[in-house]
Parts: sequence; C-alpha cells; structure tokens
Amino acid sequence: MASPASPALFDQFARGWRGYVLIALIALTSGLMGAMRVPVTDIDEARFAQATRQMIETDDYIRIRVQDAERNRKPVGIYWLQAASVNALHPLVERLNTIWPYRLPSALGLVLASLATLWAGTVLFGARTGFVGAAIFAVGLLAGVEGMLAKTDAVMTGFSALAFAALVQLRAGTTRPRIVALVFWTGAGCAFMIKGPLTLIAATLTLTVLWFWERRAAWMKPLAFWPGPLLALAITLPWLIAIGIVTDGRFYSDLLLREVGPKLVAGGDHRHGGIIGYHLLWLPLLIFPATYALPAAARLSWSAIRAPRNDEASAAFRILLAWAGSIFLFFELLPSKLIHYTLPAYPAIALMCAAGLFAMRGKRWRTAHPAGLVLFGVFGALIVVLMAFVSTYMPGDLADAGMRRAIATGLIGALALGAAIVGLILLRRPTARAAVLVVCALVFSFSLRERLLPEARSLWVSTEAAAAMTRARLMPREDERFWIVGYEQPSLVFLTRTWVKLVEIENVADTPIHAGDGMIIEGRVFEQAQAALRTRGLEFEPAEQPARGMAIGRGEYMTLNIGRARAIASGAPAGAQQQNP
Repeated sequence: MASPASPALFDQFARGWRGYVLIALIALTSGLMGAMRVPVTDIDEARFAQATRQMIETDDYIRIRVQDAERNRKPVGIYWLQAASVNALHPLVERLNTIWPYRLPSALGLVLASLATLWAGTVLFGARTGFVGAAIFAVGLLAGVEGMLAKTDAVMTGFSALAFAALVQLRAGTTRPRIVALVFWTGAGCAFMIKGPLTLIAATLTLTVLWFWERRAAWMKPLAFWPGPLLALAITLPWLIAIGIVTDGRFYSDLLLREVGPKLVAGGDHRHGGIIGYHLLWLPLLIFPATYALPAAARLSWSAIRAPRNDEASAAFRILLAWAGSIFLFFELLPSKLIHYTLPAYPAIALMCAAGLFAMRGKRWRTAHPAGLVLFGVFGALIVVLMAFVSTYMPGDLADAGMRRAIATGLIGALALGAAIVGLILLRRPTARAAVLVVCALVFSFSLRERLLPEARSLWVSTEAAAAMTRARLMPREDERFWIVGYEQPSLVFLTRTWVKLVEIENVADTPIHAGDGMIIEGRVFEQAQAALRTRGLEFEPAEQPARGMAIGRGEYMTLNIGRARAIASGAPAGAQQQNP
C-alpha cells in the first residue's frame, strides 16, 4: 500500500517525528485562531461552557446543568476536559466567564485528529501523502472553526480519527495487532464519553461494508482481543453507573425520549431537517482548501469502486471510502441534519484528496486540474464574500464606512485567492501545491477569525450587553437579583452570572421582581414587560443606552434594554415611562 522510500528532503522530514510535530503545530495554529478573541457564541458553545462553569462553581462533576435545567442526556467527557483546562489555567484566568480556556480542548482535539490522519495516511500512501492529507485536513474550514469552538465536535473527531486510524493499521498488516486493537477501543471509549456511541456505530458500519466488499475478515480478529472491549467499558461504565444513580435513572429515559428518539423520528430537538444529500452539498465548501483536489479524489474513488475486490492497489481507497461513506450515509439518512455532523469523515476525505493531488501529476488527466481550479475558485469566492459580509457588522454606518470596509475586505480576500490560484497553475509539484492550499486557508482563517469576527461587534449582542452592564455598574453580584426578560440566549448567562434568571414575557407578572433589581428587557417585548411591571407597581428605568446587535443563536437583530426596576413614583401618570428606542 505504502509508496517506496524516497531520498527527497521533504520525505525524510515528513517520515520521522518532525512530521508529527509540524502537523501538530499546523493544527494547533488552525484551531487557536480566534480562540482568544472571538466572543462566546450561541447556542451550543455557550451551553457547553456554562454547564462546565456550573460544574466548577458547584464542585459537582457528575450532573450537567445549564442554570436550573439539567442536560444529563449529554455525555460528560467534554465537560470534564473543559473543567480540567479551566482549572489548570486558573492562575492565568481569574474569571470563569473567560471563554478561551474552555476552547482549548477542542483545539487539542483537532491536533489529535490531524496526527491520527497522518498516522493512517502514512501506512496507506506513504509519509509524503499522509503529511499532505493531515495538513489540508487541519486547516480545513469546518475543522478549523470546530477546533476553535468549545463544543464536542473537534474532540469527538480526534478520538474517532484515532479509532479509525487503528483500523487502517490493522487492515494494512501491523506487526503489533493487539496493541493497535487496544488503541481502537481506547479511541472508541473516549469518543463515547464525548458524544455517545457514534464512533462505534460508524466503525461497525465500516467493518461491515469492508467485509461485504472484500470478503475477508481475518484482519479484524484482533478487535476481539478481550482486554480491548474491557478497556472501553472501564472508560465508560463508571460514569454510566454514577449518572444513573444521581439522576434516579432519569438519564436513560431522557436519552431515549429526548435525544435518540427525536433524532430518529422527528429530526432532533431543534428540528434541523434537510434533504438527503445535504451533507454532500456542503462538502466542497466545508473541506476548503482540499476542494481543489476533490475531482481527482473522485476519479481515484471511482477507479477503486470498479476494481476487483482482490486488487491490493485499491485497498487504501476501499477502507477510506468505507470510513467516510458509512458516516455520510448514517447522517444523510437521519432526519436531523447540521453541517458539523459529518466532520469525523473529513480525515478520510482529506487523505483521498491528498492521494488525488499526487495522482494529478502522474496521470494524464485533462479535467481534474481545471475542475479543481474552478471548484477552488468558486468556493474560495464564497468565503471571501462571507468575510466581506462580516466586515459590515463592524462599528460604523453601513451605507458609508461599512460598505467601504466590505469592498476593501473583498479586494484583499480576492487578491489572496487569486494568488493561490496562480500558484496552483504555475507550480506542478504536489507538495508545492499543497503548501499553497495550506497557506491560503490559514490566511483566510486569520482574516476571518482573528481580525473580522472579533471586531464585528454588531454580531455579538450579548457581549455588547455585558459591556453596557459593566459601564453602568449593573453587572450582577451574589447578593443581587438580576432578570433577563424575553432573551434566552445562554451566552449572556455565561458572560454575567450563573444565578441570573431568564424570564419569558408571559411570566413577568408572576415573577418576584422588586425595586432595585437589575433587568434586561428585549426590545420586542418591551411594552408588554412594562405593562406587566406596572401591575406590580414597578417600572423599568434605563441605566445605559440599549445594546443592539445580532443574536447568532436566533439569527435575528435585536435590542436589549439595560436598567433597573423601580417603584412607580406616587401620583405619576400610568404611562409615564420612556418609550423603548
């Protein structure tokens, strides 16, 4: 399977430990871009971070809560990793509402996934192709963004890639099959603690597909080595028992009734539906910059599908196709669809793209290179448009300064994309083209996540509200009550205090709000909230200009009014209150 050894300097460098170090540095750079500057995002990241924060505050590392609501149907692994990161960095970070320590495990998950990709690619195609595949995966658009966010997906992909890389080693004929099998079960067990049994399901589907395709299963026997499953149980079973005890069995009922059931039947909690082919349609954009090599990877994949089942030259592509195909098929058939679900398949696709990148030079293909350039240009242009759009949310008048920023950002992005396309045309060596792809992706990531998103203040209404509360000296304290009416995004809870109360507009009249309590009222329910407060002899007194911006979790532009509740002055007219701006 592997290519013969080469005396070239690049191969000598990539073959040894230096290749793993460089891939780790590339992945860490990709994952950490924006981690310290981009504000906490809604909805998922803020919920994960807030749940971890409450674990630390309550010293309860079994139950998972966001404020008073339990989220025990989620595995606990990511919260433990985030809590370990925050506790380890506590001397550097005094406040628990600083987001970047919570994001560090995701960046390390991306590093693990990239190293596992290199490990698998080296045995399948050789050190050079494995290195390129790991590099273009690490800087990919979706992989980099998920590596920056304090969520499960990057860490899940890291452990999943480790498990699948172990399967690749077994299929290739490792000299230590039992040790490699233990690596598989370790990865699968850790992945279970992050996001449930998805890795085990995908691995089972992959092994089944390979057995039907190749009609050989002898290489799978080390997976039955009894310490392996026992090791996976040792990783998962203690927590499964503990969570069952502390929740009186509610964990299992919630898991079946609120998590597994809705995803299989109704499309999940958020009803994120989509047509079959949804994930495939997003692939060329989300795997950018490997988009350029997708046509070549598709040609090699088609050749592997048509080849005889005993053709060892196609064995590498068969296992990669089974790896990626089983994950894509599983999520395409689920009614619930989100773009990050298929991220664990991206290491396999990146390796196929790397193989296609090298095959373009050795095969007389007339269409793979031009088609790759077109795809690269089209989807790169979409990223440039996104960057220009984000720049319009920076402070300033949209019709004047905002438009100038959008044009300037678009021109700079277009120049970077154009330079990359010229490099792909002029440079013929696959490693040189791979370097162009990596540099282009890192430039885009730096521009978007380090420069544009942190300064696009209108995208982060919770952050703007927290800043306004600080200016008005209204930041909640332990001995004060604070009420947030009509705005349910968890990012504002994370940025303030765990004990702030989110109140629906229908419940304001029955909520024990007292004069002097701090309040935030969302603009669209402002008049309703005022009317409800007046029934209690109270009124809202603004303390700062309203915070305006986008609530990313809802995709809506809104206004947050910041102030306190006060008693209505004796003899004041019933409607004497400042109108909501």
